[in-house]
Amino acid sequence: MDKVRVLLIDDDEDDYVITKDLFNRITAANSYELTWADTFEKGINAVLKHQYDIYLVDYRLGKYTGVDLVNEAVLSGVKEPIIILTGKGDYKIDEEAMNVGAADYLIKDKIEPDTLDRSLRYALKQAEAIKALKESENKFKIIFDKAKDPILISDYTGKIYDINKAGLEFFGYHIKEMMQLNDRALFFTQEDRENFIQELETKGAVSDFECQMVSNKGEVYFCSLSSFLQIDPKNMVEIYHTIIHNLTHRKHQETKFIHESKFSISEHIAKGFAEEIRNPLSTINLVLYDLSTDEALAYNEFLQQNLEIIKGNVNEINQLTKNFIASTEHKPISAQKVNINQLIEEAISEIGDLITGQRINLEKHLLPSDIYLSIDKSQIKKAIVNVLKNSVEGMQAYPKVLNVSTINDSGYYSIFIEDNGVGINPELEHQIFEPFFTTKKDAEGLGLTEAERSILAHKGSITFKPQEAGCLFVISLPIN
Repeated sequence: MDKVRVLLIDDDEDDYVITKDLFNRITAANSYELTWADTFEKGINAVLKHQYDIYLVDYRLGKYTGVDLVNEAVLSGVKEPIIILTGKGDYKIDEEAMNVGAADYLIKDKIEPDTLDRSLRYALKQAEAIKALKESENKFKIIFDKAKDPILISDYTGKIYDINKAGLEFFGYHIKEMMQLNDRALFFTQEDRENFIQELETKGAVSDFECQMVSNKGEVYFCSLSSFLQIDPKNMVEIYHTIIHNLTHRKHQETKFIHESKFSISEHIAKGFAEEIRNPLSTINLVLYDLSTDEALAYNEFLQQNLEIIKGNVNEINQLTKNFIASTEHKPISAQKVNINQLIEEAISEIGDLITGQRINLEKHLLPSDIYLSIDKSQIKKAIVNVLKNSVEGMQAYPKVLNVSTINDSGYYSIFIEDNGVGINPELEHQIFEPFFTTKKDAEGLGLTEAERSILAHKGSITFKPQEAGCLFVISLPIN
């Protein structure tokens, strides 16, 4: 077994002789090899060159002190342990030595062979443990920094301790800005954050917790969080290590697939339904024509009035059938660059009389910058108008408030249309875009169906979110 190389740094030769005698009286004396450096300069040179395994340093070294040596060694990244030798009663010196990074301190007058041996072995084991911990931290740091997914380190209060490069890019913050934030600012809704914390505190770990997170620019992402609790040994607090997976693209693709499948079925049903209903309607129309042109019945006022009522209802059924087909069939897109803010203003203007007539308080919060989207202007405008009408028609009690706002949502331009109307039963939420579904009187229930079809055809999405009072529709259209 190799001997432990020990260097005594002391400018007093008598102290060296005493120390050498102590080493000779240690039970395992053959385990150590003692060398002496009589000046601060020789000592610090050996320390910085890592020539020994451990160092015993006298506090008084001419114009320097042992604390000066420890301080310079620590700043230079020296990992070998350094033990300070002090005089009796120098407690402030002892405390100062430990604060700057000394492994231990020994009072000269009280040093015994066993005490010296124990201090040396403890310091070496401590240095070995710290080295292993540092290597582990360095490995974690490399993984942390190189990870492609954002990794956030925070605690129960929301204090952020660290975030990797991927996380800074994902959320769009500089590291200084991020460290001044509370992690609540990263969650799109506080309800998501509270549920996440509750599950994490209850179970100690969370896997695939789905929520929405928001960037510095207001972009909203669908995310999956995986997190675990750990005690921070430095601050003695529980900290959360959270890996954030961006599911936004996958969510959009899943939604697109579901809706495209649904529309394919709806289109097939609509065409079959139209064929089935047009034949009897044609027969009814022929009979009506014969009855209305029959000279013998021409002067029967009662009959003619009822024939007009039947004609009107037949025409209404015919128009409803056409609307049904129009709401489900695929329409070719004639794309052009359109100023989306201007288009929203035009859609709002189109129902301006309805807003004014119902004394609705309109609130607008549109992004200040002009953004141009490649869309079919007439289709998207009609879709927005249909959603706006749905919101307006759902408001009954005053004050009536309609809020239209926009955000840049991770590559999508999102339009939020929110009202404080009667809302809808959550159990019926999944039917909101179905053909003929409506909770309003004298409504066809096809406006939202057609709006969804047009928006999905533009590779966008429309979602419905019931609120405590009223409804929220979110229309998202790709910017590029």
